[in-house]
Amino acid sequence: MVNLALLLLPVAAFPQWEFDSPGALQTWVPNAHLANVAVRDGVVCADTTDWDPFFTCRSVEFAATPWEYVHIRMKASRAGVCDLFWSGTLEGQYGGLTEQKKLRFAVAGTGDWEDVVLFPFWQREGTIRQFRLDVFANAHFEIDFVRILEWGNAANLQQTTFESGELLQNRIERSPVLWTNRLDLPASSAKFATLVVNTERSGDAANVCWGTSERVGMQRAAVPLRQGEHIYNIPISENDGWCGTIAALGLELPAGARVLNVALGNEPGGEADVAITYLGFENGVNRAERPCRVLARFKNFGGAAARGFTAELSLPEGLTLSTGETTQAVGDLPYNETADVVWTVVTAEAVTRAISVNGERTELKFEPARAIQSADYVPEPRPITTSIDVAAYYFPGWEAPKKWEPVRNTAPNRKPLLGYYDEGNPECVDWQVKWAVENGIGVFLVDWYWVAGKRSLEHWFEAYRKARYRDQLKVAIMWANHNPPKTHSREDWRAVTQHWIDHYFNLPAYYRIDEKPAVFLWSPDNLRNDLGGVDAVKEAIAESQQMAKDAGYEGITFVAMGYSFAKSHIENLVVEGFSGITTYHEWGAIAPDTNVSKHALFDDVVRTVTTSWRQKNTDAGALMYYPVVDTGWDSRPWHGDKAFVIDGRTPAHFRSLLEQAKAFCGETNKPLVILGPVNEWGEGSYIEPCTEFGFEMTECVREVFGVKPETGWPENIGPADVNRGPYDFRN
Repeated sequence: MVNLALLLLPVAAFPQWEFDSPGALQTWVPNAHLANVAVRDGVVCADTTDWDPFFTCRSVEFAATPWEYVHIRMKASRAGVCDLFWSGTLEGQYGGLTEQKKLRFAVAGTGDWEDVVLFPFWQREGTIRQFRLDVFANAHFEIDFVRILEWGNAANLQQTTFESGELLQNRIERSPVLWTNRLDLPASSAKFATLVVNTERSGDAANVCWGTSERVGMQRAAVPLRQGEHIYNIPISENDGWCGTIAALGLELPAGARVLNVALGNEPGGEADVAITYLGFENGVNRAERPCRVLARFKNFGGAAARGFTAELSLPEGLTLSTGETTQAVGDLPYNETADVVWTVVTAEAVTRAISVNGERTELKFEPARAIQSADYVPEPRPITTSIDVAAYYFPGWEAPKKWEPVRNTAPNRKPLLGYYDEGNPECVDWQVKWAVENGIGVFLVDWYWVAGKRSLEHWFEAYRKARYRDQLKVAIMWANHNPPKTHSREDWRAVTQHWIDHYFNLPAYYRIDEKPAVFLWSPDNLRNDLGGVDAVKEAIAESQQMAKDAGYEGITFVAMGYSFAKSHIENLVVEGFSGITTYHEWGAIAPDTNVSKHALFDDVVRTVTTSWRQKNTDAGALMYYPVVDTGWDSRPWHGDKAFVIDGRTPAHFRSLLEQAKAFCGETNKPLVILGPVNEWGEGSYIEPCTEFGFEMTECVREVFGVKPETGWPENIGPADVNRGPYDFRN
């Protein structure tokens, strides 16, 4: 086992640009999308005027080492994302610059100075000969300096053995990463990184970071943390980036966390450390006077096996065990293995009570008792009216049992109220229709897939066609055309338009905007690139309009999707024939995959979203902008430790977003608001009734946008209330 002492020794002997004179603009040259560029009081000032503003620096040449870092001090008038490109050559398609050689970072845009510290690990390049700093549109920037520095000490280069040492809480500049001494360590010599960390709360994450001779850029693996002192074994050799020779190992910790030990080895380290990764109801909407299943999922994070492990449930007064014993034997639990233990409890009244298992506490909320009234089918919906149209994205990705396994194994709290259901079952669709229209969601914008004539994931639409209550829920196509290059063509566009006309626009509840069937297009850029430019897209959309008119429709309303609101892009969309623009998510000032941390807080979405809507609404120009109310992001079921996660989403947060959206739509006369996905269970974007939230999320929608009937809101019920279901796939 190798113990690593975290050390900081910065060295300054590299290019530094302080911008002390106007001549600095001959070194860092602005392009035509920057205006009012000037050097004042040792600061470069500039305003961005179009979609691709950047500064280029080619008067530089220095040897690239693994231990160099870039320190930029800058400020901006709004939040956004910047890129620093670098290269050792001036030749090639883009003058030597590529997407693989860049450092992406977020700017908070508060108007205060921000220190950005970046670790490029660009040593494979040999020599650095140019930079390009890409800023973002519609903002004012000031840059105090750009500095290249080096940390560590060559005399401390360590190879295969390390001595234990005090862990120094030092950071390079204001970087969140703590680094080891310089290393010269074959990646093959270690399969596991073992951490001992003490943290004040659960839910945060650390990042193990490193640089390698075989990859450009900083590599990393996320480590979800648990409150208190715990062992974490990361199978680091399973990460694609753990290869070649490791030049440095670092650790990023959240506030309130302290690292006690870091070690590398070929086996998981430490004693057994069993933790509860989930404790709560197994199913959603648990009622008084009914047996309710409580699930505890255990996992051993320590290197040694837990022997003879048991699980003990403690119940408060008013809750009783329906069957079995409070103490259950789990047996032996080896490293990284999980075990599920289930108890069935019951209460006589609607209460919220705290239970504990092996000392870990959680609250259980029991809904009011309701007699089971058996029904032959889903009870008929009672749609409510809303102040404006409320739509939501729908992802039809649950057509096979294997699709549910990552969710079942990683996030049992996401279990839908329908169970791990067969999405092609019309009865499931009718429950979805009922829950949507009774809670103020009148439209599903359904992800739809067509690649050069090949269609996929149509099972939900086929079930919708057979559903008894289908016409109460409007639908529209969101063509997810994130297709391979060269799969759009004029002939294909003509074919896809005809398919919409023949099979979708004729649905009685197909959604219309301005009296025309609406189509939302994921990537106008992909269409433009394949067809050959703006004029080609304009001609294709004009032909679609004529085809729709020939079929008896008023035309088609095309709504563009995407995150570029640059002036030239908006102008292109208007010329091409789009009438609106929107996004799939809206995270306000949060920028994923920037700097180091892959965790963000939903608080920040709530705090910054209105500013983002207003900016997009202004930038949309002649296009109608439709705001999106986000439904979260935590893609760990799909992406594991590489996932970007927005922590802390609650019904209260969601209600706040909805209230802000209602105010924004009122101020700007919006006829439509769009909710993020209702059922992206793998990506962590969901509000459909489930174990975690029950009906709380959907009820927020009707309470904010709905018009309450004189008879009161429709009662939200689940399949168990009428003795229907479960709808899980059958083995």
